[in-house]
Amino acid sequence: MRVWIAITLSVLYLCGPRALADLEKGTYAPDIEAKDWKNTDEPLSLHELRGMVVLLFFWVSWHKGGEHVMPMMNFINSKFGRSQGVFLIGLTDADRTRVDKMLEKERVLFPVGMESKSYEEYKLTSFPRVVIIDPQGRVAWTGWPGDKGGETLFREVQRVIAETPPTRTHPIEAAEVRRNLAEARRALRDENYREAYRKAMAAFNRALTGDPLKTECQDMLDLIEALGRDKVARAEQAVDEKEFDTVVTLLREVQRDYRGSEVAREATRWLKLVQKKHKEVADLIKEQEDEVTANNLLAAALDDLRARKFGEAYVKLEEILADYSSTQSATKARTVLDRMKKNQDMMLHVKDFQAAAECTSLLAQARGYERSGRPNKAKELYLIIIEKHGDTVHADEARRRLAELP
Repeated sequence: MRVWIAITLSVLYLCGPRALADLEKGTYAPDIEAKDWKNTDEPLSLHELRGMVVLLFFWVSWHKGGEHVMPMMNFINSKFGRSQGVFLIGLTDADRTRVDKMLEKERVLFPVGMESKSYEEYKLTSFPRVVIIDPQGRVAWTGWPGDKGGETLFREVQRVIAETPPTRTHPIEAAEVRRNLAEARRALRDENYREAYRKAMAAFNRALTGDPLKTECQDMLDLIEALGRDKVARAEQAVDEKEFDTVVTLLREVQRDYRGSEVAREATRWLKLVQKKHKEVADLIKEQEDEVTANNLLAAALDDLRARKFGEAYVKLEEILADYSSTQSATKARTVLDRMKKNQDMMLHVKDFQAAAECTSLLAQARGYERSGRPNKAKELYLIIIEKHGDTVHADEARRRLAELP
């Protein structure tokens, strides 16, 4: 797709006229006007867009070049551009009846001003044309958008962003920031600190530096982290009072709910320090870790049972009883194992599974002996399988192969 666009743009560039006197770089950009607008509720003004990098995309009804670069404009208007504070506006001299179908076909979602003569104030004489306006409202670059397949335009956009970073979040991105902040507040009211922190961080990462919205996000993060630090402080006090259950619970909660934050790292440091000084804390942590591991094993075993993988489930349940016998999951595992042992069909599958590793190896060796002309050695291995695992499918296979020996 990008190759096709680049080839088409290159042809248009060679055929189209060159601009003679674009508005001088560094000039404050004159405001724009249009008689009709699409994809915006109100007419747009450059003054209201200060703080963002604004791209004005000019095309005219009597030249098809504007249609051919529309996919590139759509890409700039995607999250790629919006997340960097780039606001795109299309301007054309055509009326709605002449461009509506084309805009719908190309799925154009950026604002478009129609019946506009703003190109005159920008001294444009060839089309299509893009004017980049920096966050301070000055013309930073004017050029043909298809130059080098769009490479020049993208490079100039990045240059302007680097030299004069936008300080205002694109309205679409800002709406997402506010939505995340609202969800963070709701989660905070529900004391769901993990979700509150996650949503607040998502909002913070989306807002641009310098935007008051970014400060609002930081305030929310500070509030949430302050609640985390309060838990760390309570844990410190609980250490002095030797309430080790409370210490571990509080610090674990902070680690879980504020993962990736400074307060989570602070909780981790405290937990390691207390664990070294107090054996009771180390024992509690070990108990909790064992409970988590056993619970995960139990969940996996139950999944195996639902999938009729009875042998795999049995092994996991036995592991819980052997290695995590003091956990709550061990009690549940014992109940499940007892039920399995009463089911003969299940236990046949379990025996097959338990014998599989040894029997598969023995059967492979026996077949090797058969191929090398040593049937007596093969017979010995088949008899071992039958003797040790007589009620399994592997023994059935050994009997069949034994009957075929010369």
